[in-house]
Parts: sequence; structure tokens; C-alpha cells
Amino acid sequence: MRRLRVGPASTDARPGATSSHSEAADSRPGRCAGHACCAAILYKRPAPCGRRERRGCYAPAQALPVTDPIRSKNESVMSTTHAFFATCPRNLELLLEEELRGLGAKKVRQTVAGVHFEGPLQTGYRALLWSRLANSVLLELKRFAAPSPEALYDGVRTIAWDEHLAVDSTLAVNFTARNSQITHTKFGALKVKDAVVDQFRERFGSRPSVDLRRPDLKINCHVEKDQATLSIDLAGDSLHKRSYRADKGRAPLKENVAAAVLIRAGWPALAREGAPLFDPMCGSGTLLIEGALMAADCAPGLVRDDFGVDGWLQHDELAWARERARAQERFEAGRRGLGVYVGTDIQGSILRTARANTEKAGLDAIIRYSRKPVTEIVPPMHADRPGLVVTNAPYGERLGADGQAEQAHRELGASLKSRFGGWQASVLTGSKELGFELGVRADKIYSIYNGRLECKLLNFSLRA
Repeated sequence: MRRLRVGPASTDARPGATSSHSEAADSRPGRCAGHACCAAILYKRPAPCGRRERRGCYAPAQALPVTDPIRSKNESVMSTTHAFFATCPRNLELLLEEELRGLGAKKVRQTVAGVHFEGPLQTGYRALLWSRLANSVLLELKRFAAPSPEALYDGVRTIAWDEHLAVDSTLAVNFTARNSQITHTKFGALKVKDAVVDQFRERFGSRPSVDLRRPDLKINCHVEKDQATLSIDLAGDSLHKRSYRADKGRAPLKENVAAAVLIRAGWPALAREGAPLFDPMCGSGTLLIEGALMAADCAPGLVRDDFGVDGWLQHDELAWARERARAQERFEAGRRGLGVYVGTDIQGSILRTARANTEKAGLDAIIRYSRKPVTEIVPPMHADRPGLVVTNAPYGERLGADGQAEQAHRELGASLKSRFGGWQASVLTGSKELGFELGVRADKIYSIYNGRLECKLLNFSLRA
């Protein structure tokens, strides 16, 4: 099996936010506000002192053994109990809460589009590496009253930012608000940015620059009912970006949504039993790849490289490397003895994309693809027992002419009923009405959001 490769890893709104501005633009003379073209020419310094270039998830772990007796350089930061907030797609809060509890998080409490939790920094690191469902992990710095832009500015300045960010580093600000006197999120982001850089300029005569694409530090500020919560985004780019997608294909399923589908389908338990996995409308292969990562006990953070913690001055690289080494050991053990998972699709071009994505994920020895219409699907030849059929059925953007969705669902249902007796099946579809076209009574129905579109996940037990 190929070695997993890692690559580049968006910040999400705080719970219930109705509007957001992703980053604050540089307001210095000579630069236009808010334009990515201007941000691209901002000074980009080399990696800060103590920040090494990542070498991929198969980098030799022996230099940083799990039992390394060297003490962490930021031991006080590591031992302190921190407040975190993990964001996620709507309707996945309960699953994320359960996932975080399994990672050792304390005082776990879900809210709209996210979950609050507490623990040492190590718990935050584990969430970054192991959460299959989160979009971001925010480390809370401070809460304060912000009834006005001036109060927001003053509150941000109470943080000693030189403890978090080097003067020659880059930053970006994500600002969201609800029921606040600050209604313009771009303006709110600008006030936060100004407070940070003004503090640096007064103390050091210089200041960090703004980088809209790959900042060294992402600052998150959410104001609700005139109360501000200021946090550091430990993830950087959204955690759903595993980096294995060479080409997303048409209307792709986000990786963390695919993971939620598999969890709701009962795949983790079936995978432990060695059950086969089959996707008859596999598209770019996301469900199969996420299913294989689960079965192999591979932390999703191992298939990406860049994280928001990399440019944070209080980042403990030794503790982080230990967590990665533990995750790597689990993957090395978990991938042994896996079966072959199969995907089919009628489009040859999308299958080429699926194969490229699978190879980039290092799973091309585990997942096989073939071109086949749904009317001709049969259980995989190697399957010695019933398993799970899981698919993201065509709907909305994935279709052309009207009526194709209904026909595709009818054909899928007929094939499942006639040839997959004894199997479990989970079909993600655009609506209950489309689900009825399958002609199979669902045992359970879940609402799952694929982006802004509310979809239905139908779970079936197919009669033998």
C-alpha cells in the first residue's frame, strides 16, 4: 500500500452566527481593503523560529518516540485547562459531542453548529488529529463585553499578542456577530486586526502583516448579545479538507459529512467485524475513502499537513509530534488485513477522479473501482458475507434533466432488493420524496446537511 501523503489543510462561524467576514484586510496606505490580490503581495516571511516544515505522515517517528522523556517546552500551557469550541455542520452536534468525549474532552456541551469542551492543550491536539466531523477547533483566549466598536478594540488589546504571534508573522481574522451593535462583520474584523497590529507597532515599532490565504495565526472573534469571545483557530483551513482530493468532481460530498453518513450507517461496528463496503454511485470516491480510513484506524489529521497551530508561538511541537506518532502507530496496525472495498459509477471521467483521489490517500490497494450502471450492480466477488451498501444518490446539482433523480432512485432500489439480501444499506438523498422512489421501507431516517442543502439519510436492512 502506498504511503499516505499530506498536503495543504476555513474557519467556521461561531454557533448561530448569521453573517461572517473571513479575514480582515490590511488597512495600511497603499493597499486596497479586502482584496485577495493585494493580500497576495504582502510580505511572507520564512517559517518562524522553532516551526519546522512538515514532512508528511510517514515521516520517521523514531526521532520523536512516544515515550520520549524530554519535557515539553510549554509545559504550563500543556497542563492548563483550556476552553475549546469545535464547529461542525448542522445536525452533527450530537455525533461530534460523542466523538469528543471519546477523545477525553471534559465538560462537553453541544450548541448550534458546534460543541464546547474543556481540557489541556493535548485534548485540543487530539481533536485536531482525530475528529472526523469537526470543521475547526477554537481555543478560547478571553470573553469580554463589546457593546461598541471601541469596546471591541479595547478588549482585544488586553491580550498580550506577542505571546501568540511573532512580529514578523502574518495573521487573519474571522469575525461573526449575532444580536450585536456591530452589524458589519468586515468592519468588526478590521477593528480586531487594528487592535492587534497597533499593539505590536507601539511595543516594537513594527507589526505583523495580513495574509488572507495562509496566515501564521487565525484569530476568531464572535460577538453575541454584545459579548465577545476571542479565540485562536487551531485548525487553520477547515478540518474537512483531508487533502486527498485531486479533483472534487461535480457537487462533491464534504469529507466530514461523508464520515457522518458512515457513522449513522453503523459502519464503524461493521468495519471492526471485517464487513465489505460497496458504493454503487461512488462519484469521486469520498464515502469509500472515508470508510477505509475509519476501518484502518487512521486519524484524518494524518492525511493533511498544515494546521493553524503551526505558527502559534505557544504551540508545543514535541507534544504534537507525540500525538502524531501515536496516531501513526495506530494506523500502521489498523491497516493490516483490511479487505477490498468496491465502488462503481456509470461515468468513466468521475471514476478517473476517484482513482486519483484514492491513490493520493494511499488507499489504492484497498479500494477498487469499475464502470457499471446501477441496474447491473452485484455484491463484490470477494465478499464472503453481507456488508454495507452506502451511497450519495443523485439529486440537485448532481443531475441534469428533471426526472433523472426519480429514475435513478427506482433503479437503485430495485437492484438492492433483488441482489443484496442480508446487507445493510444507507442512501443519502435530497428529500424524503426521492427516498420513497427506492421502494424500500427505511428503518431509520436522519437529516444531514450537505452544505446548505438539507438531505435525508435512509437506513435499510435488506431482506435475505
